[in-house]
Amino acid sequence: MFWIPLFIFIVGVCIGSFLNVAIFRTHEDESIVRGRSKCQTCEVSIGAQDLVPILSYLRLKGRCRSCKSVVSWQYPVVELATGMLFLLMYLTIDWNIPYNLGLQDMMLLLFRNWVFVSYLVLIFVYDLRHMLILDRFTIPAMIFAVLANLWLGVIPGWSVLVGGLVIGGFFWLQFTISKGVWVGGGDIRMGALMGFMLGIEQGFVALFLAYVLGALIGVGLLVSKVVTRKTQVPFGTFLAVATVLTLIIGQPMIDWYLGFFL
Repeated sequence: MFWIPLFIFIVGVCIGSFLNVAIFRTHEDESIVRGRSKCQTCEVSIGAQDLVPILSYLRLKGRCRSCKSVVSWQYPVVELATGMLFLLMYLTIDWNIPYNLGLQDMMLLLFRNWVFVSYLVLIFVYDLRHMLILDRFTIPAMIFAVLANLWLGVIPGWSVLVGGLVIGGFFWLQFTISKGVWVGGGDIRMGALMGFMLGIEQGFVALFLAYVLGALIGVGLLVSKVVTRKTQVPFGTFLAVATVLTLIIGQPMIDWYLGFFL
């Protein structure tokens, strides 16, 4: 049924639109739920006809209807990416089921993954733009991750709790040894979030992927002279991407690796 994936994609795009609002308004210290959206340049309120995700951006050619200033690329990119991720989570849901679940639990698992993705998009974009991983994103996500995983039981409870403590502790150790030079406090909470979302085994997979991605992209940027060795890197972006990848292919990666020894 083609309409189901299409509907899920549209829902994801709409969620992405809300995430954009949350990102911009959080940075401006404004309420996320109150007040109308406005142009960042002329501050004119945006009409409903210009708030349709992706389509309004294309129709207006990426410019404000009132002052013709350029609208940030972040709007359509985050909306499109969130829609694609929601659809991907739906299409790959069977990869994440280690036990036989009923239809209701499968729907709850899919909802869990959508919430995870939404928080990870928030963290990715905010850290990329502002070099910060905010507690207002990570702490609610941690609470939800622990409760959802314990309720569903697809990850053993001990693995969820140990994963958060161990991976968070890994970053805390780096923070303590380097006195905050290697990683920041936000990375500690992000590490704990990864463990609570994925459990200890898949959490280590995500951690490994994050460092591989960081190394590959970092070397590429250094070689192309886009950055220097002293350039600060928003490592939370790599942690967020690696967590999303692990939600999709984490268990198959573990099974593939163990296949060499079994």
